[in-house]
Amino acid sequence: MTQATLILASEAAGNETPFFIIGIVFAAWAVLIGGIGTVRESFPPSRGAGIAIGAVSVALAVATMVIVLFVIV
Repeated sequence: MTQATLILASEAAGNETPFFIIGIVFAAWAVLIGGIGTVRESFPPSRGAGIAIGAVSVALAVATMVIVLFVIV
């Protein structure tokens, strides 16, 4: 039963390439921000930079979720 469900789900799924691309970009962003934040004591350097970093992170998360919806449907 489970195997049949997985086979049907994989056949019904759309192209997953955009999901993998945005996932790699999101992971690279997280590693980059984590690395910079670990090395520098005063990170982010200003309130505006902190807001920008947060906005990019939220935008990448939202983009990932939207792409997941397109792949599933």
